[in-house]
Amino acid sequence: MKLSKLSDDFKNKSLNLFAINVLILSILPVIFYFVLGYFSGFGFYIINAQLILNFQKITLYILALGLLIPISILFATLFTGLDRNRISNTFPLLTNFVIYGLLFYLTAGIIIFIFCFFLFLNELLGLKVIFMVIGAALSLAFFYIFPPLVKGVFNFTKINYVPIVGVSLNKKDHSKIFSVVSDLSKKINAKMPKNIVLGLSTDFFAISKDLKVFNGINQTTLKNETLYISIPYLRILTIKELEGIIGHELGHFEGDDTIYAMKFAPIFRRLNQHFLELDEEFEDQKKELKSDPILIKLAIYPFIFLFNEFSRKEERISKEQELKADKFGADASESSDVFITALSKLYIYDLVWEDTKNKFKEIVREKIKNKIKNLSLEFVRTARLLLEKDKLKVYLKNLQFYEQLHPSDTHPPLEDRMKNLGVKMEKISNKSLVNFLPSSASLIPNIDLIEENLTVVLNEIEKFQNES
Repeated sequence: MKLSKLSDDFKNKSLNLFAINVLILSILPVIFYFVLGYFSGFGFYIINAQLILNFQKITLYILALGLLIPISILFATLFTGLDRNRISNTFPLLTNFVIYGLLFYLTAGIIIFIFCFFLFLNELLGLKVIFMVIGAALSLAFFYIFPPLVKGVFNFTKINYVPIVGVSLNKKDHSKIFSVVSDLSKKINAKMPKNIVLGLSTDFFAISKDLKVFNGINQTTLKNETLYISIPYLRILTIKELEGIIGHELGHFEGDDTIYAMKFAPIFRRLNQHFLELDEEFEDQKKELKSDPILIKLAIYPFIFLFNEFSRKEERISKEQELKADKFGADASESSDVFITALSKLYIYDLVWEDTKNKFKEIVREKIKNKIKNLSLEFVRTARLLLEKDKLKVYLKNLQFYEQLHPSDTHPPLEDRMKNLGVKMEKISNKSLVNFLPSSASLIPNIDLIEENLTVVLNEIEKFQNES
C-alpha cells in the first residue's frame, strides 16, 4: 500500500511524533490560560469576572483533552500489541475519539480566542470598529484548518461499500463451483462464504464487508461473506491450482482475518487515502499561494501519530495472515508446488492482463470499432502471443517485488511465500506455467456468455468515463 508523504516522513519516529503532539496540543490552552488572567473585565462593557474565570477553567479542560489524545494513542498501541481482536475493537473507537476530540478541541480554542480578542478590544481599545473587523478576520482565519478535518470526518462516518463489476452466482445454476468451495471449506475447517462473485479482473479475495455488485443491469448489495473469483484467471489456472487459490482465500474465513479486515482495514485505508489527498492539496497550495500550509499540518499531526503507530502493526499482521493462509492454499491444492505454480501464474499473467486491459481501453478511448467481444479470451490470446513458452521462468526473476493487491489486504512478495512453504525455484517448470488443463473455466457453465456480457459492461463504463 502506498503511504502518504505526510506519514512516511515520520515513519519509525514515534517519540518525535508524541513530543510534537504534546507540544502542539498544550501550547494554545496554556497561552490562553495566562492571557485570560491579565484581564479585569473593566472596559467599554463591564464583563463579569466569574465569566473570565470560567473561560480559564475551559482552557484547563481543553488542555487535558489535548494531552489525552496523544497519550491515548500511545497507551492504545501498547495495549493492543499485535492482537487482532484488540486492534479490531480498539482502533475504530480510538479513531473516532481522535477525530471528534480534535474537532471539539479546535472549536473550543476558536471560541476562547474570540473571547480573548474581545476582552483585548474592550479593555485597551474601546471596541473601535476597525479593531473589531481585524478581530473578526483573525478569528475567521482559524477556520482555515477546519475544511480538511470536516472532510475527514465525512470520509470516516459515511458508509463505504466495496464496488465491484461482476456477476453473483447462485447454487442452482453453478453447482460445480459451489460444490468445490463447499468441499474446500470443510477440508480446511473454514466458513463457507454466502456469496460467490465472478469479475473481469485479476483479483481473488475473501471479504466480510458489504459488497456492491453491478452486472450491467442491476446493482445489488451482498451481505455476509463473499468470495470473489477472477474470470480471466479461470482460463489459465488448472482446477487443482484454482482450488489452492480458493483455499488460500477461505483460509481468511477460518480465523478472525475477515473480522479484522472489516473493522480495522477500511478505516486504516481511508485514513491513508485522506493523507494522500492532503499531499496533493498541499502541493497545489504551495504552487498557488507559494507558502506551506502550516496550520493544517499542525492540526493533522495527531492523525499522523495514530496512523503511524498502527501502520507497523498492519504490515506485520498482514504478512502473517497471508503466510498462514498460504498453508491452507497448499493443503487445498494437495501440494505446495502446485499452489506456488498457481501464484507464479498470477504474477506472470497479471502483466499480460494489464497489456490486454490497456489495449481495450485505448480502443474505447479512440472510438475504434471494438472487435474484442470477450476480454477474458482476448487475455488468453495475448498471453500466447506475448509469452514465449520456454522463457516464462525468466519473468520470475522479479518475484521478490511482486505483491498481489486486494481491497482489504496486501500479499507479501512471492519470494517470501515460496520460502514459507519450502518451495524452491527449481520446482517450477516452464511446462507447468503454460499448462491450462484441466481448465478451471469448466467449473462455470456458460462462462463465455458471462465474459461477453461483462465485456460489454466494461466497454460502456469506459465510454462513460471518457465522456465525463
